[in-house]
Amino acid sequence: MPDWVEYVKSRKGYEELLDKVLGSLPQDIRKAGDRTIVVNPVILHESRRTIITNFTDIAEALNREPQHLSKFLSKESGKPGTLEGERLLIQGRMTNEELRRLLSLYVKEFVKCPLCGGLDTKIVIEKRLRFLVCEVCGAKTPVRKL
Repeated sequence: MPDWVEYVKSRKGYEELLDKVLGSLPQDIRKAGDRTIVVNPVILHESRRTIITNFTDIAEALNREPQHLSKFLSKESGKPGTLEGERLLIQGRMTNEELRRLLSLYVKEFVKCPLCGGLDTKIVIEKRLRFLVCEVCGAKTPVRKL
């Protein structure tokens, strides 16, 4: 048996090697799961419509296309919505709690990596399938089409 195997078997040797490996990793990979996204939607109610005034900022913070996020919100809430500049107009009243619940569901399904919990992901289309690809750990997870 090589000498390094005995060295690794000892607790001190293992911890030293682990520290050396972790120290050689880039800082952004070591802290991948520590980052959080805080999304504060600004909602206006105008008669029977709900207007999210900072909608493109929300989509940008999630690193997603505004069209994809608006399609998700429309399908999950059952209320049609249209993009108008930086705003999203939703037909019908939507409470702040309902919108926050839908946004957290979107993050869980289409943004957060299921393996490492990282938020640096992108949606890639290959043939007719869509995958969530993590830029931190490289995981490739299928996601549903909207």
